This record gives sequence, C-alpha cells and structure tokens, in this order.
Amino acid sequence: MSSRISTPLVLAFQALAWLPAMAQNTLTVPMEIVRVSNPDLAAESRGSVTLYRFHPQYTLQTIQGDSRTELSLGGMIERSGNTDLSASRTLPSVRALWENASPVAVFGVRASLEEASTRETEFAEFGRVTRDSTQRTGTLGVSWTRNLTADSSVELAASHARLSYDTPLLVDYSETLGSVAYRFESSANSRYSLSASASRLNPDGVGESSSRGELGLGYEVDLSEGFNLNATAGAVRTNALRSKTDPVGALRLTFTGERLDYAVAWSRYVSAGGSLGAYTRAESLETSLTYPFTVNTSLSLGIARARSLETNGDAGVSAFARIRSELTRFWAFTLGFEQRRAKPFGGPTARGNSVAVGLVYAHPNF
Repeated sequence: MSSRISTPLVLAFQALAWLPAMAQNTLTVPMEIVRVSNPDLAAESRGSVTLYRFHPQYTLQTIQGDSRTELSLGGMIERSGNTDLSASRTLPSVRALWENASPVAVFGVRASLEEASTRETEFAEFGRVTRDSTQRTGTLGVSWTRNLTADSSVELAASHARLSYDTPLLVDYSETLGSVAYRFESSANSRYSLSASASRLNPDGVGESSSRGELGLGYEVDLSEGFNLNATAGAVRTNALRSKTDPVGALRLTFTGERLDYAVAWSRYVSAGGSLGAYTRAESLETSLTYPFTVNTSLSLGIARARSLETNGDAGVSAFARIRSELTRFWAFTLGFEQRRAKPFGGPTARGNSVAVGLVYAHPNF
C-alpha cells in the first residue's frame, strides 16, 4: 500500500480514539499466524509459507435527530516469510454511511474504498486461481426507501464502482448500476419482492462495453421459530459482442437455535469480473455450522464451492474448521484449519492447506 493511503489511515485511527464517549463505537483487532502450504494452488506445490496477519477494524456510529452516520476504518496488514510464494501486503478499508429517516422514508448515501487480494476475491467468487495481486475497489451509492402502506415499500438505488488491479493480467473496469424494488408482506411471517436493475460495464483499454439487465422475484418465509427460508428467481440479459439471457436465482435456509446455528445457501449469478473485463456467469454453494461446546468455546465448520459457468470455467472448493474460545471479556483465542482445492478447466486438481493460530481483541464502546 502506498504512503498516500497508509498515512491518512493511521492519523484517522489516532483521531477517532479521542472521540467523546457519547458516540457508539467498537474496536476489533484479530491477530494470527498462518502456515500455508501451496498458497498459489499450483499443480505441483512450490512449498509452504508463514504469514503474520494484523487486522484492526474500528467502527463509529452516531445518531443525531433523524440522521445516522456510520464510519468504519480497517486494514489487513500481512507479512510473509517468503515473498516468492506470497507477497507482503497492507490492505486498507474505509466505509462511510449517512442515512436520514422520516416517518415514511429513508434516504442513504454510502461510500467505500477497499483493497483486497485477488487470490481471495477471484477464488471466492468464481473459483479461479489468479496471480497474487491486489484489487482496489471504490464505490459510491445512494438509496431511497419509502413505505407505501403498512405492509409494502419501494426502494430506488444507484451506484458507481471502480475496480483496478496492480497486474496487467486483469482488466480494470468501472460499473454503473440502477435498481428498483417493490416489497410487501403477505402475512405475518412471509414476504415477497419484485426487483429490476440495469447496469453498464466499461473496461479500460481493451474489450467492449457491455450492459446487463435483470428481473427478479423474491420470497422469504419464517418456517418456524429459528427457521428462515429466502428464495429468489429471475433472468439476466447481457449485451456485449452478442446478446444472451441466463437464468439466475438463489436459495438460502438458516436456523438459529440455542445450541446450534447453521446455514445452507446456493446462488447462480451474473457479475462483473476482472479476468475478462466483462460480465461472467458463476454458481456458488455454501454451508456453515456453529456449535458451542461451552458458554465460552464454540466450533465452526463450513464448506464453500464456486464455479464459473463460462466455457473455460474453473471450480474452487474450500472447507474450514475453527475453534474460538473467550479468554476474558475482551480477549479470545482462535485456532483454525482450512483446505482448498482448485480444478482449472482442462488441468489437474491442485490442493493447499492452512493452519492458523490467533488472538482477537474486541472492545465495544472503545
């Protein structure tokens, strides 16, 4: 990260630490040591690397009259024991939200500036294995929600996003999006939504601009106490060198109980990607479970799979197990294991593992 970004971030943390106690604020600082084998998921592993991570996150929220303001500052500071296998990096994150509410409407403005590792983002969204590089994302968006009746509302939203990379292997691009959604409650425990959106993607330098339009129907129902089902179905029309229509949808089932929480989610979507500087079809499946052994110690398990639906699509699978134990009011111990598997189109399957040991400092009302 350049000094132009890191210096303001440090100064902002110092200034916010002196804010008056009347503001609601939290500070979370995870710290961990991670041992990763085959970090670039090559068919033939080049070895293992030790990573040292420091991930501070500060959130400030203030409410004054009808207005609410929220500011989040964070950063992932990662140092590598072998930069040939994994680069050392500092990834800042700044998010801001301002909302003004009246008895029947809410108007909001959001802005963010974030950096992330493409090794993480491309694998999670498309199952791709990419070069170890940095993705920078800046977004600005507005939304307006109005209650039409006691059981229905309409939302208008618009946003603009700019993504850039520090490698020529990925294409920088910008995307402008507008959407409208109508929501209504059909009963005390079920809700419907109708939505439509349109966006325009403009890659830098090479490639053609493309557009995307989507229509969707959503349904959410509380099946019983703790059980929730959320489903959406629709179609996406994209226009670039040629036009095509693809079905999209999502299904999510969650349960929250006294002794067990779990979630299962599937989605099929069309989103922008840096590998082609165009819209890409993909599919994902995720499952997670959290079980508390004691009041202070819990186990989390999860499996996630992402797959590109393009002709040369890749697939990636990750599975994890994590233990978290509260040591004191502000400190927690974490231990985790993760395995990743990548299946490039037409290539051999690659595998990699990681083991992480860490401490988390969390202080509400910092």
